[in-house]
Amino acid sequence: MELTDLGKAIQDLRTQKGIGLRELARMTEMSPASIVAIEKGSSSPNLATLHKILKALGTTFAEFFVKSSDQTQLPVFTAKDMRSISDGNRKYTFLLPKSVDMKFEMIHETIAPSGEQSDWEEHDCDLGGVILSGGPARLEIEDQGQWTLRKGDSFYIKTGSKHRLMNMGKRPIKQITVMDPPRY
Repeated sequence: MELTDLGKAIQDLRTQKGIGLRELARMTEMSPASIVAIEKGSSSPNLATLHKILKALGTTFAEFFVKSSDQTQLPVFTAKDMRSISDGNRKYTFLLPKSVDMKFEMIHETIAPSGEQSDWEEHDCDLGGVILSGGPARLEIEDQGQWTLRKGDSFYIKTGSKHRLMNMGKRPIKQITVMDPPRY
């Protein structure tokens, strides 16, 4: 999605939800000027910022970006029909179409090496995944501990658990993540 299209889609959703610019700024702890810049397409939000905006607007990445499909009878979904979003640190490719028939959501994630601590995340779904390449990664689950994950290792995080995953290696991590129930 082009930057101007992204901004317009955010603005349209905000307007549709009846949320004012200042209210969205308060909800996301951002300045109104930052939101205006994103909506006009003159500023590109990173995925963490975009997540905050979409959450405040009552939606998720998948609901916002994934194309609906009436073709859930087909067992194959081609790469050309998949949608991706990215910033400098992460890329999410939604592997399955949005459909009421889908019982889970599946994403191919690429996480760049970074020496920085990632933000805590919390989801309203169970989350599982497997590291395909890269790493090692450090998975932290609040009040449970932290683990080092390498190629071939998998993880499972229960609904509502605060967690973060950080690439500790020098190459990008590629992983498949599955969410149940799907967030769209």
